[in-house]
Amino acid sequence: MLTIEFWSDIQCPWSYVVSLRLRRALCVSRRPIRVLWRYWPLELVNRCATPRWLPEAERAILARCEPDAFAPWQRDDFPSTFLPAMALAAAARQQDLDFADTVDRAVREAFFLDQCNVAVLPELIDTLDRKGIVTDRLQDAFWSGKGWRELWNDWQESHSRAIQGSPHLFVVELGTNVHSPGLREGTTPHGLPLVLHDDPAFVEEWLDQLWRLDGDSLGGY
Repeated sequence: MLTIEFWSDIQCPWSYVVSLRLRRALCVSRRPIRVLWRYWPLELVNRCATPRWLPEAERAILARCEPDAFAPWQRDDFPSTFLPAMALAAAARQQDLDFADTVDRAVREAFFLDQCNVAVLPELIDTLDRKGIVTDRLQDAFWSGKGWRELWNDWQESHSRAIQGSPHLFVVELGTNVHSPGLREGTTPHGLPLVLHDDPAFVEEWLDQLWRLDGDSLGGY
């Protein structure tokens, strides 16, 4: 079975779009592939919080790529940090990868679609509960510090990856990787974000290509 490490920050709209497309592609994949949702906090990378205007500007332009995935942020408040949300999602790995996948998707949707202030843990937990996710063990793993330890381990391990930005996908068994598959970002002369290229089919085609990179070595999977 191939393993994809998906490195990203949960607040990143580009990662959200790629995660949706990866999940759709996996549903039609010919071979089993597992995804490890790893977190690369931009607050730690940049040593400061991301200014609110940036993800909001990106939310607007990327809604053209995935119209059903985004809703406008209409609240007066805004998450002051995304570290607790990533620690909570990382804590889900204490159960199993399927649960981690469910929680990762739900946390991203909570921010981009449900207008949940994911920095407020009780509000985020309530949102996950409404999505039908059983959070008892998840909360225990988070508040006991296991989620923070998982996030810290991700941050430490990220230094050994040549991560170009959020998202960056690494295929463990093949030693190959791709940054922001199917999307290319640019900026206007005044610094506003632009989508320079969008190929919605890229991720599915990329998964197919993985199996052709080393057919002999993957023949038993």
